[in-house]
Amino acid sequence: MVEKLVLHDLSENEFKLDKKKYHIFKASQEVKPCVGCFGCWIKTPGKCLIKDSDSDFALIMPHAEEVIIVSQLVFGGLSPNVKAVFDRSIGFVLPFFYNLNGEMRHKQRYKKRPCQRYMFYSDVISDEEKTTAFEYAKANAHDLGADITSIDFYSSTTELLEALK
Repeated sequence: MVEKLVLHDLSENEFKLDKKKYHIFKASQEVKPCVGCFGCWIKTPGKCLIKDSDSDFALIMPHAEEVIIVSQLVFGGLSPNVKAVFDRSIGFVLPFFYNLNGEMRHKQRYKKRPCQRYMFYSDVISDEEKTTAFEYAKANAHDLGADITSIDFYSSTTELLEALK
C-alpha cells in the first residue's frame, strides 16, 4: 500500500523527499499527452497504452491514501507536464456514466479512492488564478470521485517543500 503518492513538476535537485514516506512521480517533458484512444478503458483496463515513465500512474493511484499534486500554477491550472500525467489517468474510472444530483459522473473502477491535495506554486498568484485553480481542482477530484484534503498556494518552491515535510 502506498500511503502518499506525489506527482510533481520540480527539478530533481529541488525535490528531495524521503522515498520511504512517499511514492514519487516526476512529470517530465518526456511525458506524452493523452491521445484519446481510450485504450485504458477498453484494451488494458486502468493502464495507459502509451509507453513512457508515467504510464503506470493511474495503476498506483488506487493503492494510495492521498495523491499530492505539486504543480506550478499556469493560467489557474496545472503545468503542462503535470496535466499530461493527470489526463492520462482517466483509466482510473470506468467509461460508464450515471446521474447524481443533475451531474454526470463516471462510474468508479475501484472501491478505494485516494484523497487529493493540491500544492500550487508561483512567484505571482492573482485572485483570479486562485479561483480558477480551486474550480479546476474540484472538477478533477469530482471526475475521479475523490475528496480534496486541501488546495494551497505558495510563492516559492522552498516554501512549498517546507509545507510538504
